[in-house]
Amino acid sequence: MTSQEPLSMPKFSRAGRPLRIAALSMLCASAWAAPLAIDLPAQPLGDALKSLARSAGVTIAADGALLAGRQAPAVRGQLELSDGLRQLLRGSGLEFVQSTPGTYLIRAAQLDAVTVTAQAQRDGATEGTGSYAQTGPSRTSTGLNLTLRETPQSVSVMTRQRMDDFKLETLTDVMEQTPGVTIDRQGDGNNILVRGDSVNLQVDGMRQMASGWYANTQTLYTMDDMVEMDRIEVLKGSSGLVSGDGKYGGTVNMIRKRPTQEFKASVGAGVGSWDSYRADVDIGGALNASGSIRGRIVAAAADGKDFRDHAKRSNQTLFGTLDIDLSDRTLLNVGFTQRHREYYGAGSTSMIQAYAATGQSLGLQPRSFNVGAPWSGYEQDSRTLFASLEHRFGNGWSARLRASDEKTEQPYGETGIWFTGIPSVVDIGWARDHVNDNTSVALDLQGPVQLFGRTHELLLGADTMRTSSDTYSGSQRINNAPYDYAAGGAAIVRPAGLESIPMNNHSYFSSRRHSAYAAGNFSLADPVKLIAGARITSYQQYDLTPYAYSNFDIKRSDVVTPYAGLVVDVSENISLYGSYASIFKPQSAMDAQGRSLDPEEGQTREIGAKGEFLDKRLNASLAYFWMKTDNVAEATGQVTPDGISIYRSVSGVTRRGYELELSGELARGWQAQGSYVQNSSNLDSTRYLPKNQFKLGTTYALGASGLTLGAATRWQSQTTAGALVQPSFWVVDLMARYRINRQLSVSLNVRNAFDKSYFSGMRDFGRVQYTWGAPRSASVNMRYEF
Repeated sequence: MTSQEPLSMPKFSRAGRPLRIAALSMLCASAWAAPLAIDLPAQPLGDALKSLARSAGVTIAADGALLAGRQAPAVRGQLELSDGLRQLLRGSGLEFVQSTPGTYLIRAAQLDAVTVTAQAQRDGATEGTGSYAQTGPSRTSTGLNLTLRETPQSVSVMTRQRMDDFKLETLTDVMEQTPGVTIDRQGDGNNILVRGDSVNLQVDGMRQMASGWYANTQTLYTMDDMVEMDRIEVLKGSSGLVSGDGKYGGTVNMIRKRPTQEFKASVGAGVGSWDSYRADVDIGGALNASGSIRGRIVAAAADGKDFRDHAKRSNQTLFGTLDIDLSDRTLLNVGFTQRHREYYGAGSTSMIQAYAATGQSLGLQPRSFNVGAPWSGYEQDSRTLFASLEHRFGNGWSARLRASDEKTEQPYGETGIWFTGIPSVVDIGWARDHVNDNTSVALDLQGPVQLFGRTHELLLGADTMRTSSDTYSGSQRINNAPYDYAAGGAAIVRPAGLESIPMNNHSYFSSRRHSAYAAGNFSLADPVKLIAGARITSYQQYDLTPYAYSNFDIKRSDVVTPYAGLVVDVSENISLYGSYASIFKPQSAMDAQGRSLDPEEGQTREIGAKGEFLDKRLNASLAYFWMKTDNVAEATGQVTPDGISIYRSVSGVTRRGYELELSGELARGWQAQGSYVQNSSNLDSTRYLPKNQFKLGTTYALGASGLTLGAATRWQSQTTAGALVQPSFWVVDLMARYRINRQLSVSLNVRNAFDKSYFSGMRDFGRVQYTWGAPRSASVNMRYEF
């Protein structure tokens, strides 16, 4: 690079002559980390850098020969300077380094010694973009690095900005506002449903426990704080290519934050309704002079009551991660997450009774009514260790080894709940030494191949997972309970010496799965791509539980789940697609010969269109889907000599519908994410789920005033459970944020602003029950960015 001129006002020159882009000399370290309101159109790179330097109050220096003839893309949004620079230089073959505080040097990228940095791993990251749209690649659908437009299935993404704007702090909070997702509350249980069926849960593509019910899913995951997540991607429909076995509805993949090259830090605190308090801190950056080791530590603590009587909970989360460049081409990432939760006034999956089995109405209880006793609850600790090692070869191929180990312990828990009010039934329960373990390892290779004169992308991989759940428990049912149902759980008396009653039930569940898979993105023509692949899975499950009619051992070998999709670019901004995906779920039902039935198979067929508009700042999609389940177990009414019911396989349930979604920037400062979903099923038993849903979340930044206003609304059509009918209803959330300066902002969030009374879940178990949705609540929050 040629010598640089002394610091001066901005000066440009033609190719081959030095270029100095200078700005304000007043610089501070915090200016680097604070978000900037950037609005740069597509233009020559030199002009774009000049404008950015002036806006940020920094000096950017480069040799004029490097910038000659290079164009910068449009960059808009609330971005940190580092992210703004990266977007301007993307695809240019240039990079930046910080030479002195407040001075940044543009240079040619070191192509002969490529450094595998955290940012390369974080392509597709949404943190710091200020956007409701994801523009980078996603692996959630196929394992391949495909953008949302290139993916032939519906994928919705909740970005970090979307979560921060509306204070969506737990997984349940996020899913409640995610397009196409239904949160069905069964007491304390939060069931996540997509297209009328349950979902699989993943973190960075590694699956979480997929078995069990309340104790193994809801209490483990849905109340987790999302403070360490960059974004949450939701794949709609079957996901056998990436999962093998699992649920048919979809897959929720939570993507963790990664360390940053530059120093970043923030601290936040808030207070809200029902004596709720929360604080969080996030610190990251390079840990050595060369920047080859980068770290990040994130912590959050929340404590508060609930709108239900006597319910209270507290959560603490600690997350840490390191990126280490072992060589120019090899990156090691390691980390951990530690969680602690306490929850009392818990009602488990019991709901409020509306009608007795005889049809007698009990009327509706107040929204504060709690079926759980104040002493009913548990304490829980979980820890996750994870690591990944990626090596990039010189021929465009890369290898990635990932591992995760998750353990959750609940040393002791007690349950006191109203099972029904008429007849009067109370359940008392106790458990100890409840332990869940998940261990996963995956290895994959990905890279380009040349075939028939065209370049294609190929993925090859294998993985293994072990899951177990072990619990000792006891229970006691009190019929004709001598308590007043109208008093709720507060009337239930804790039995003396409950902690010393013997644990007479032992439940144990374990499963193992081994898979190999392959997928490819094949370029049939410039506008036509075929994405195809398959996974072959061997599965073994053992279940010992006092609640099952029999204990069983299921083994299935070499189950194939194929995948195929076609994407055709019909214009510069729009693609049409069609896809077929499958998934399987082992089952224990036996036929007349005593053999377990073949696994249930969920098939999803989907066609649609996807578009990227406004320089890819806005994503839009339209999809029609049709789902079918085969090998569904149907009771024959016969039993074996041992008294075991006999089943047969029949054609399954069908679901069909369509989805319309958009996300991103509609105009300067105007972010939005909206969807309309229609989902039909031939099952009468699904009438407690809405057939139609509409969701919209939007914010608008009022220019340079520092004020941002927003609203999130959701609507669903009528639902029924027995004689209980819930008409269609709207719920509206509001937000306002004021940025006092570059470091400090305050915000106000109001949920259910119009205090709508509605049921968040209903069931007809012969007796009709319901769960109230939360009434209006508000929180005030402060954030300081260093």
